[in-house]
Amino acid sequence: MSNRIRKLAIAAAGCMLAAAAGAADTARWPGASGGEPRVGVQVKIQSLTRDDARNIRDTGFAFVRFGAWAERLDQAAYRAQLDEAFAAARSAGLPVLLTVRALGPLVPAHDAKTKTDALALAGRRMADAIAALAARHRHDLIAVELWNEPDLARYWPTGDVARTFPPFAVALCRALADAAPGVPVVGFGFARAPLPGSVPDRLLAGVHAAAPGCLDAVSYHAYGMTPAQIRAAARDIDTRYGLPAIVTEVGAASTGGDGEQRQAHRLRALLDARGELHTPLISVYEWADTASAGDAAQRAYGVVHADRSPKPALDALRAALRTAPLPR
Repeated sequence: MSNRIRKLAIAAAGCMLAAAAGAADTARWPGASGGEPRVGVQVKIQSLTRDDARNIRDTGFAFVRFGAWAERLDQAAYRAQLDEAFAAARSAGLPVLLTVRALGPLVPAHDAKTKTDALALAGRRMADAIAALAARHRHDLIAVELWNEPDLARYWPTGDVARTFPPFAVALCRALADAAPGVPVVGFGFARAPLPGSVPDRLLAGVHAAAPGCLDAVSYHAYGMTPAQIRAAARDIDTRYGLPAIVTEVGAASTGGDGEQRQAHRLRALLDARGELHTPLISVYEWADTASAGDAAQRAYGVVHADRSPKPALDALRAALRTAPLPR
């Protein structure tokens, strides 16, 4: 077991009991070597209810993941909405994996030197926002995730990611190290695993070299990956970076004639293999369908419909989560 995994191997059971009592200590996940990764599900802050949280817990999920938009954190109404989502999760004893990113470009286009300085300033400002969030919600957090899919232009609208992400992320990491938020920090929610030679790997390598103590785990999304591929990615990331790899999004859309059964089969197969994945945390995308999403597939990733009526995937996940993972 790597030193980093040992650092993260704090008993989850004690945290969950304390959370149920309303005074949870810092929530961390157990080491991947235990064969029992924590499995959670993604929700949206604007729609999460206490009934949702209770049903999520009763299905067998161990946490929820939701996002916060950095540029809205100074708005009282948005902070209240975020507080309500934390309260809903807390009511069911569910800790939160909080993903923080900005919606728009971090800086306007200027000459290279000015832009680099502005990106570093944006990183320090985001670190301040994350430190404030961690101070406010520390007892409810399993981790804070830095950004979401920066390797996709849709989620990194600041320009050429190879040039603009490193100065921002390095400044963010260094400022967070100074702030010592007191919760695990993971990143960067890459759309693909950071395998050798990939864009995510080049981004990760640059930040890791400049700020090696920044991350407690590497996070990425595993859509379309087999259990064997997830396991291989985890081993590669541990070998090259000395960090555990966590999957902060994985899911399947329920579109098509047999879409709901296919979704159920894919999610069940993944969770049945979770003891072999060498990852301490998996977050399923998502709890409920997003009726307002832009295309049919994006509207159909929920394991329940938008009206909360169940899909076959819900029973499949419940059965998988109540069954011990297969031994390695």
